[in-house]
Amino acid sequence: MNNKTGKETVAILGAGSGGLYTLVDLGRLGIKPRLCDTNAALLADLKARGGLELEGANVDFAPVEFVTSDVREAINGATIIIVCTGGNAQEAAARDMAPHLVDGQLLLLIQGNTGGALVVRRALDAAGCKAAIDIAEMDNYPTSAWRRSPVRVSPIVTKQWLQIAAFPATRTAAVFARLSPLYPTAVMAPSTVATSFQNMNAMLHVANCVANASNIDRGGNFRFYGEGVTPLVANLLRGINSERVAVAAALGVKVLSLEDWFERVYHVRGSSLVDTCQKLTFNNDGPYQATPSPKDFDHKYVGEDVPAGLIPMSAIGKAVGVPTPAIDAVIEMVEQMTGKDYAANGRSLERLGLAGKSAAEIRKVYEHGFS
Repeated sequence: MNNKTGKETVAILGAGSGGLYTLVDLGRLGIKPRLCDTNAALLADLKARGGLELEGANVDFAPVEFVTSDVREAINGATIIIVCTGGNAQEAAARDMAPHLVDGQLLLLIQGNTGGALVVRRALDAAGCKAAIDIAEMDNYPTSAWRRSPVRVSPIVTKQWLQIAAFPATRTAAVFARLSPLYPTAVMAPSTVATSFQNMNAMLHVANCVANASNIDRGGNFRFYGEGVTPLVANLLRGINSERVAVAAALGVKVLSLEDWFERVYHVRGSSLVDTCQKLTFNNDGPYQATPSPKDFDHKYVGEDVPAGLIPMSAIGKAVGVPTPAIDAVIEMVEQMTGKDYAANGRSLERLGLAGKSAAEIRKVYEHGFS
């Protein structure tokens, strides 16, 4: 067993930035996880080094038990499987895992984007998985860091408030008891409505990309938040924010406003949203100083956060009778700019398993699961 208590064996699926940041978090706790990615090229340097070097952390190395491109090998004997594949790949990851999962395993999606636990549950069911497993979401990655090299990162800050919830919500208490030792700044959320609609990436990334399209077209040479969020952009963000909060409220869940989230997570609140974004970018400990600016609209800030973030927010809004004109406008702008139909592969109500359901019925699904 690989953690200090000897109770859990952890596998990380996905060796991109999210997987490496997860390795940082576990390494600080003395946990030695397995690391898996179907792209073997992402694993070569980590395999050679045996883990990840950390600069300026309480430990200087985060080792791995082993690295592999074989999902079956990675999850065999693992009790917690942390899925860091990105929203667009979560269903495929579920299909790959389905034949190999066993009773008692716990899947944690970091992050679930909007509705991740629902689409993963449906993908497992469609693949014929009969194992009694738990599925949980965390609403964001806990660590912000500089990526110095393929095997070296410098942590900047740890988020001071994260949410964990299970799908269905009736399993959250049991799931949180297992995950809270790994994520001491996390709290237990009422359901994955909370983790999905606290999806700040979707509301921040896409609108800021649309508003700064000309800068991105020129190669993205600007500070994404510190320079990209101007007073007019802040107005757009607040519009999207109000719709996100309203849809969650229609499902009986209160989520934080954008300004409150910045304060709760980073202990930063400026005189305005623009001032807050500048502090988050230009302060010495600002978590957004390492945030990249996209160089094109193929970046995950659009390619992931539209289909796996904003589209399901809009779809659920329509289902519960909450208009989302700002969200819909941003989606339409992206599609017009790129010529891509993101809805074709987006998380529709059908893909979420919520088609034809009322607000009360959707709440019941989040609470008790599919029946």
